[in-house]
Amino acid sequence: MKPLLLSSILAIAAPLCADTIHVPKDASSIPAAVNMAVNGDVILVGPGTWNATVSYRGRSITIQSTDGPETTFITPDPNRSCVVINSGEAAVLDGFTVTGGTGMPYLGSFAGGGIYIESSDPIIRNCIITGNTSDFGGGMHIALGSPTIENCVFIENTSVSNGGGVRIHDNSFPTFRECEFRLNHTEDFGGGIAYGNDSTGIHEDCIYESNTANIRGGAIYLGCSCSAANVSGSEFCNSLPDHIVGGWNDLGNNDMCPVCGDDINADGTVGVDDLLRVIQAWGNCVCIEDINGDTLVNVDDLLRVIQSWGSCPG
Repeated sequence: MKPLLLSSILAIAAPLCADTIHVPKDASSIPAAVNMAVNGDVILVGPGTWNATVSYRGRSITIQSTDGPETTFITPDPNRSCVVINSGEAAVLDGFTVTGGTGMPYLGSFAGGGIYIESSDPIIRNCIITGNTSDFGGGMHIALGSPTIENCVFIENTSVSNGGGVRIHDNSFPTFRECEFRLNHTEDFGGGIAYGNDSTGIHEDCIYESNTANIRGGAIYLGCSCSAANVSGSEFCNSLPDHIVGGWNDLGNNDMCPVCGDDINADGTVGVDDLLRVIQAWGNCVCIEDINGDTLVNVDDLLRVIQSWGSCPG
């Protein structure tokens, strides 16, 4: 057998010799550090506000703050997401506040104001995603990906269409573990999270507080029977107009505050006015009168109003 050439030995050993790149000591910015990095490297980022979109550029690396999200901020380039992971890389983002993003182009719109994930399975942990907005997925957009999101807070993100906090789309399979969704809002469906197009998620030990949607799904919205959310050990409170709409699996130990999603006109009482709203919207409809979220206003929605007749729970 021929002896290995020195270059071959170095190529084999390279992944075992990961470097640590310090920002700003070794690189002046996070993008500059990414350009220096190779697969397996760790970029440690000092406190401060880092004003540039962070793209992993296909590199399977870890980007981690030294002092946590309370002191370390990522803000984007104009009209971009704060963080972009879209080339199949095994990326890790750890310990940042991600804020001020507006999204990346996606199917004719913009998506993922805070974090844009496509065709990748990153780990996002110990982050605060706040103050981002986009057409879809104000805080985060996931397409063709299976990310793991751990111990993250999504707060005060907004979207014009689905998913104020997060939009999950196009055969995606995320896991949310010990995350908080607070005060996220959408003009459409899914104030906290919106699902679409053959996607399934795991939600373990999460908190959903005061998330709102103008149409349906204050906390979580599942737009078709092709998607599902598996929810366990989670708390839902103060969602408007409802907590969860669509096909979800209750795996136990979930706590839901009373909510009155059948009060269509939001006057505190389910009554004649709500009944008339359902009758007037009868037929195919993507609207608030579609109480059970099946895109059809019919007798099922009428029965929901009748069953909830009277004052809403306080």
